[in-house]
Amino acid sequence: MVKQPMSRRTGGRPPRRAQSATMDPLSDEEAPLQLGRRARKALATRQALFQAGLSAFEYRPLNVVSVLDITEASDVAKGVFYLHFRGKDEYLISLWEFVQQGFLEEIRRRLATCTSRRARIEAAAAYHYEQVSRAPRECRFWIRMSSYFGDEIGQPGQMGHLRLAYLRLLGEQLVGGAPDEVDAHAIHLALIVDGTCWGLISHAIQPEIAALDEESFVKTVTSAVRPHLR
Repeated sequence: MVKQPMSRRTGGRPPRRAQSATMDPLSDEEAPLQLGRRARKALATRQALFQAGLSAFEYRPLNVVSVLDITEASDVAKGVFYLHFRGKDEYLISLWEFVQQGFLEEIRRRLATCTSRRARIEAAAAYHYEQVSRAPRECRFWIRMSSYFGDEIGQPGQMGHLRLAYLRLLGEQLVGGAPDEVDAHAIHLALIVDGTCWGLISHAIQPEIAALDEESFVKTVTSAVRPHLR
């Protein structure tokens, strides 16, 4: 039998075999937990950057706020910002998607119990009205994004595609159909509701302009849509 070489540094015990450089240092149980922590940290970083941006953009134009302004306000290193986003435009688009997602999730929840298209449109209009007081930062950011990028349907580039995708999802909720049932008419209804609501909101957030009450707001939106209902 071949004896193992002895080592003074191990107190006379055989030396421990060196771990392979390709071996995962985490156990099978530790690895998912470690990945979960990393994912949560990355999500928390993005949330901090998004919240800092919404605060910065509430009263300052998008082209005035810099990446440094956002990272300093969120207490995130500038290098970490660029690990998440290639630049400011990508950050703005991601933030816009984040805000859109929040709007759509709540609209989907509120419209779930509506039994007619008219009721869905009224509920969607009422929700938009509430955001003026509940989410003023998101409202101002949404309006600034519209003018910053120019969000016309059919515009080439990522912004136009994102805008169309949002209207398709909104149209799906307004007509109460499945995703594959959303046609040009549903998108057209969404465009009217979205455009009318945000036109009213853009006036409502101006301090010198008297805002409409909720009933007038909803009536204005439904009146704009009524000629196009089937």
